[in-house]
Amino acid sequence: MVTFILLALVASLPIIAYLLANQTSSKGIILGITVIVLSLCLIFFISKFSILGTFEKQTINNKIIDEIYLDKKISIENLVNIENTLKEDEIKIWLISLVSKSIELNKLNSAESLVTFSEKFFNSNEEKLIFYNMYTTLRDAKFPAFADANFFISDDSLYPCNSFKGEIKIYIMNGPEIPIGEQKFDNFDAISISNDNSIIPGFDLASAFLNTETVELNVSIECDKKESNFYLKNSIVLDQNKPSVTYKIGLNEWFKRPQEL
Repeated sequence: MVTFILLALVASLPIIAYLLANQTSSKGIILGITVIVLSLCLIFFISKFSILGTFEKQTINNKIIDEIYLDKKISIENLVNIENTLKEDEIKIWLISLVSKSIELNKLNSAESLVTFSEKFFNSNEEKLIFYNMYTTLRDAKFPAFADANFFISDDSLYPCNSFKGEIKIYIMNGPEIPIGEQKFDNFDAISISNDNSIIPGFDLASAFLNTETVELNVSIECDKKESNFYLKNSIVLDQNKPSVTYKIGLNEWFKRPQEL
Protein backbone atom coordinates (compact mmCIF):
# COMPACT_ATOMS: atom_id res chain seq x y z
CA MET A 1 0.00 0.00 0.00
CA VAL A 2 2.81 2.45 0.93
CA THR A 3 4.56 1.63 -2.34
CA PHE A 4 1.39 2.38 -4.30
CA ILE A 5 0.94 5.76 -2.57
CA LEU A 6 4.55 6.73 -3.27
CA LEU A 7 4.18 5.78 -6.94
CA ALA A 8 0.94 7.78 -7.13
CA LEU A 9 2.69 10.83 -5.69
CA VAL A 10 5.58 10.51 -8.12
CA ALA A 11 3.17 10.09 -11.03
CA SER A 12 1.25 13.19 -9.94
CA LEU A 13 4.33 15.46 -9.83
CA PRO A 14 4.06 16.49 -13.52
CA ILE A 15 0.39 17.30 -13.00
CA ILE A 16 1.20 19.40 -9.91
CA ALA A 17 3.93 21.24 -11.83
CA TYR A 18 1.50 21.91 -14.68
CA LEU A 19 -1.08 23.26 -12.26
CA LEU A 20 1.48 25.57 -10.65
CA ALA A 21 2.50 27.08 -13.99
CA ASN A 22 1.20 30.66 -14.44
CA GLN A 23 -0.12 30.11 -17.95
CA THR A 24 -2.23 27.07 -17.02
CA SER A 25 -5.98 27.55 -17.49
CA SER A 26 -8.88 25.49 -16.14
CA LYS A 27 -6.86 24.48 -13.07
CA GLY A 28 -9.99 23.54 -11.14
CA ILE A 29 -11.15 21.02 -13.77
CA ILE A 30 -7.70 19.43 -14.07
CA LEU A 31 -7.30 19.22 -10.28
CA GLY A 32 -10.75 17.70 -9.90
CA ILE A 33 -10.11 15.03 -12.55
CA THR A 34 -6.74 14.21 -10.96
CA VAL A 35 -8.29 13.73 -7.51
CA ILE A 36 -11.05 11.52 -8.95
CA VAL A 37 -8.56 9.33 -10.85
CA LEU A 38 -6.29 8.89 -7.83
CA SER A 39 -9.26 8.13 -5.57
CA LEU A 40 -10.55 5.48 -7.96
CA CYS A 41 -7.08 3.91 -8.06
CA LEU A 42 -7.04 3.74 -4.27
CA ILE A 43 -10.49 2.16 -4.17
CA PHE A 44 -9.96 -0.38 -6.93
CA PHE A 45 -6.41 -1.45 -6.17
CA ILE A 46 -5.68 -1.26 -2.44
CA SER A 47 -9.04 -1.08 -0.63
CA LYS A 48 -11.18 -4.06 0.44
CA PHE A 49 -12.92 -3.68 -2.96
CA SER A 50 -9.61 -4.18 -4.75
CA ILE A 51 -10.00 -5.48 -8.28
CA LEU A 52 -6.33 -6.44 -8.30
CA GLY A 53 -6.73 -8.56 -5.15
CA THR A 54 -9.86 -10.24 -6.47
CA PHE A 55 -8.17 -11.01 -9.79
CA GLU A 56 -5.12 -12.45 -8.00
CA LYS A 57 -7.28 -14.71 -5.83
CA GLN A 58 -9.27 -15.89 -8.84
CA THR A 59 -6.04 -16.70 -10.68
CA ILE A 60 -4.77 -18.79 -7.74
CA ASN A 61 -8.11 -20.57 -7.46
CA ASN A 62 -8.17 -21.38 -11.19
CA LYS A 63 -4.64 -22.81 -11.07
CA ILE A 64 -5.51 -25.04 -8.11
CA ILE A 65 -8.76 -26.22 -9.73
CA ASP A 66 -6.78 -27.13 -12.86
CA GLU A 67 -4.43 -29.25 -10.73
CA ILE A 68 -7.39 -30.88 -8.98
CA TYR A 69 -8.98 -31.92 -12.29
CA LEU A 70 -5.67 -33.56 -13.22
CA ASP A 71 -5.53 -35.19 -9.76
CA LYS A 72 -2.09 -33.73 -9.11
CA LYS A 73 -0.62 -32.87 -5.74
CA ILE A 74 -1.16 -29.15 -5.33
CA SER A 75 2.10 -27.39 -6.19
CA ILE A 76 4.20 -25.71 -3.52
CA GLU A 77 3.88 -22.47 -5.47
CA ASN A 78 0.10 -22.48 -5.26
CA LEU A 79 0.08 -23.46 -1.59
CA VAL A 80 2.49 -20.62 -0.80
CA ASN A 81 0.30 -18.24 -2.80
CA ILE A 82 -2.71 -19.26 -0.70
CA GLU A 83 -0.80 -18.57 2.50
CA ASN A 84 0.64 -15.25 1.31
CA THR A 85 -2.47 -13.85 -0.40
CA LEU A 86 -5.40 -14.80 1.81
CA LYS A 87 -6.32 -13.85 5.34
CA GLU A 88 -6.35 -16.64 7.93
CA ASP A 89 -10.14 -17.08 7.94
CA GLU A 90 -10.18 -17.06 4.13
CA ILE A 91 -7.49 -19.75 4.05
CA LYS A 92 -9.64 -22.10 6.17
CA ILE A 93 -12.74 -21.49 4.04
CA TRP A 94 -10.77 -22.07 0.83
CA LEU A 95 -9.18 -25.27 2.11
CA ILE A 96 -12.45 -26.76 3.31
CA SER A 97 -14.03 -25.97 -0.06
CA LEU A 98 -11.07 -27.27 -2.11
CA VAL A 99 -10.79 -30.50 -0.11
CA SER A 100 -14.53 -31.11 -0.49
CA LYS A 101 -14.32 -30.41 -4.23
CA SER A 102 -11.37 -32.80 -4.65
CA ILE A 103 -13.12 -35.63 -2.81
CA GLU A 104 -16.37 -35.00 -4.67
CA LEU A 105 -14.47 -35.39 -7.98
CA ASN A 106 -12.58 -38.41 -6.56
CA LYS A 107 -9.26 -36.58 -7.08
CA LEU A 108 -7.70 -38.05 -3.97
CA ASN A 109 -4.05 -37.15 -4.65
CA SER A 110 -5.06 -33.49 -4.73
CA ALA A 111 -7.27 -33.92 -1.67
CA GLU A 112 -4.50 -35.59 0.31
CA SER A 113 -1.99 -32.81 -0.42
CA LEU A 114 -4.56 -30.19 0.60
CA VAL A 115 -5.44 -32.00 3.84
CA THR A 116 -1.74 -32.32 4.72
CA PHE A 117 -1.25 -28.61 4.07
CA SER A 118 -4.40 -27.72 6.04
CA GLU A 119 -3.47 -29.15 9.41
CA LYS A 120 -1.38 -26.19 10.63
CA PHE A 121 -4.26 -23.72 10.13
CA PHE A 122 -6.81 -25.51 12.34
CA ASN A 123 -5.58 -24.93 15.88
CA SER A 124 -8.49 -24.51 18.31
CA ASN A 125 -10.45 -27.52 19.56
CA GLU A 126 -13.40 -26.62 17.33
CA GLU A 127 -11.13 -26.15 14.32
CA LYS A 128 -9.37 -29.46 14.98
CA LEU A 129 -12.73 -31.23 14.80
CA ILE A 130 -13.24 -29.65 11.37
CA PHE A 131 -9.80 -30.87 10.29
CA TYR A 132 -10.43 -34.38 11.66
CA ASN A 133 -13.69 -34.50 9.71
CA MET A 134 -11.85 -33.54 6.51
CA TYR A 135 -9.26 -36.24 7.20
CA THR A 136 -11.96 -38.84 7.92
CA THR A 137 -13.88 -38.00 4.74
CA LEU A 138 -10.67 -38.38 2.72
CA ARG A 139 -9.78 -41.67 4.42
CA ASP A 140 -13.25 -43.11 3.81
CA ALA A 141 -12.98 -42.12 0.14
CA LYS A 142 -9.58 -43.82 -0.16
CA PHE A 143 -10.63 -46.93 1.77
CA PRO A 144 -14.40 -47.29 1.26
CA ALA A 145 -14.44 -50.84 2.67
CA PHE A 146 -13.53 -49.42 6.09
CA ALA A 147 -16.14 -46.67 6.08
CA ASP A 148 -18.66 -49.21 7.40
CA ALA A 149 -16.30 -50.95 9.85
CA ASN A 150 -18.16 -52.41 12.81
CA PHE A 151 -17.87 -54.58 15.90
CA PHE A 152 -20.86 -56.72 16.88
CA ILE A 153 -21.62 -58.63 20.05
CA SER A 154 -23.20 -61.89 18.95
CA ASP A 155 -26.85 -62.51 19.74
CA ASP A 156 -25.73 -65.92 21.04
CA SER A 157 -23.64 -64.34 23.81
CA LEU A 158 -24.33 -65.44 27.38
CA TYR A 159 -25.00 -63.11 30.30
CA PRO A 160 -25.09 -63.65 34.08
CA CYS A 161 -28.59 -62.17 34.38
CA ASN A 162 -31.70 -62.01 32.24
CA SER A 163 -32.46 -58.31 32.41
CA PHE A 164 -29.80 -55.65 32.38
CA LYS A 165 -28.46 -52.42 30.91
CA GLY A 166 -24.85 -51.72 30.13
CA GLU A 167 -22.13 -50.05 28.12
CA ILE A 168 -19.55 -51.23 25.61
CA LYS A 169 -16.24 -49.44 25.02
CA ILE A 170 -13.33 -50.33 22.75
CA TYR A 171 -9.80 -48.98 23.28
CA ILE A 172 -6.54 -49.25 21.38
CA MET A 173 -4.30 -51.54 23.44
CA ASN A 174 -1.53 -49.45 25.06
CA GLY A 175 -3.00 -46.39 23.35
CA PRO A 176 -4.72 -43.23 24.60
CA GLU A 177 -7.32 -43.61 27.32
CA ILE A 178 -9.95 -42.48 24.83
CA PRO A 179 -12.25 -45.14 23.36
CA ILE A 180 -12.42 -45.51 19.62
CA GLY A 181 -16.10 -46.28 20.14
CA GLU A 182 -18.61 -46.45 22.96
CA GLN A 183 -22.30 -47.24 23.19
CA LYS A 184 -24.89 -47.77 25.91
CA PHE A 185 -27.40 -50.61 25.56
CA ASP A 186 -29.95 -52.78 27.32
CA ASN A 187 -30.61 -56.46 26.88
CA PHE A 188 -33.19 -55.83 24.16
CA ASP A 189 -30.73 -53.93 21.94
CA ALA A 190 -28.40 -55.26 19.29
CA ILE A 191 -24.98 -54.42 20.76
CA SER A 192 -22.52 -52.96 18.28
CA ILE A 193 -19.89 -50.28 17.67
CA SER A 194 -19.35 -48.45 14.38
CA ASN A 195 -17.28 -45.45 13.24
CA ASP A 196 -20.24 -43.25 14.19
CA ASN A 197 -19.69 -44.15 17.86
CA SER A 198 -16.24 -42.56 18.05
CA ILE A 199 -15.58 -39.53 20.24
CA ILE A 200 -12.97 -38.01 17.91
CA PRO A 201 -13.60 -38.14 14.13
CA GLY A 202 -10.99 -40.38 12.52
CA PHE A 203 -9.95 -42.03 15.81
CA ASP A 204 -12.33 -44.91 15.28
CA LEU A 205 -12.76 -48.55 14.28
CA ALA A 206 -11.70 -47.88 10.70
CA SER A 207 -8.33 -46.50 11.77
CA ALA A 208 -7.86 -49.48 14.11
CA PHE A 209 -8.60 -51.97 11.30
CA LEU A 210 -6.35 -50.13 8.84
CA ASN A 211 -3.45 -50.31 11.30
CA THR A 212 -4.21 -53.91 12.36
CA GLU A 213 -4.41 -52.78 15.98
CA THR A 214 -4.94 -54.93 19.03
CA VAL A 215 -7.97 -53.53 20.83
CA GLU A 216 -9.31 -53.96 24.33
CA LEU A 217 -12.99 -54.78 24.61
CA ASN A 218 -14.66 -53.47 27.77
CA VAL A 219 -18.26 -54.41 28.50
CA SER A 220 -20.05 -53.68 31.77
CA ILE A 221 -23.62 -54.55 32.73
CA GLU A 222 -25.88 -53.61 35.59
CA CYS A 223 -28.44 -56.29 36.33
CA ASP A 224 -31.99 -55.21 37.18
CA LYS A 225 -33.32 -55.47 40.74
CA LYS A 226 -29.80 -54.61 41.91
CA GLU A 227 -28.75 -58.25 41.72
CA SER A 228 -25.11 -57.56 40.79
CA ASN A 229 -22.90 -55.72 38.36
CA PHE A 230 -20.55 -57.53 35.99
CA TYR A 231 -17.80 -56.61 33.57
CA LEU A 232 -15.44 -58.21 31.09
CA LYS A 233 -12.18 -57.19 29.46
CA ASN A 234 -10.63 -58.96 26.53
CA SER A 235 -8.03 -58.16 23.90
CA ILE A 236 -8.70 -58.80 20.22
CA VAL A 237 -6.35 -58.50 17.24
CA LEU A 238 -8.16 -56.88 14.32
CA ASP A 239 -7.75 -58.22 10.79
CA GLN A 240 -7.24 -55.59 8.08
CA ASN A 241 -8.82 -57.94 5.55
CA LYS A 242 -12.07 -58.21 7.51
CA PRO A 243 -13.32 -54.81 8.69
CA SER A 244 -16.11 -56.41 10.70
CA VAL A 245 -15.98 -58.48 13.89
CA THR A 246 -18.69 -60.51 15.61
CA TYR A 247 -17.68 -61.46 19.14
CA LYS A 248 -19.50 -64.09 21.19
CA ILE A 249 -19.27 -63.62 24.96
CA GLY A 250 -19.01 -66.78 27.03
CA LEU A 251 -20.52 -66.99 30.51
CA ASN A 252 -17.09 -67.62 32.06
CA GLU A 253 -15.78 -64.26 30.75
CA TRP A 254 -17.87 -62.21 33.18
CA PHE A 255 -16.39 -60.94 36.43
CA LYS A 256 -18.53 -59.75 39.32
CA ARG A 257 -17.85 -56.15 40.22
CA PRO A 258 -17.41 -55.64 43.97
CA GLN A 259 -20.34 -53.88 45.62
CA GLU A 260 -19.67 -50.35 46.82
CA LEU A 261 -20.04 -49.89 50.58
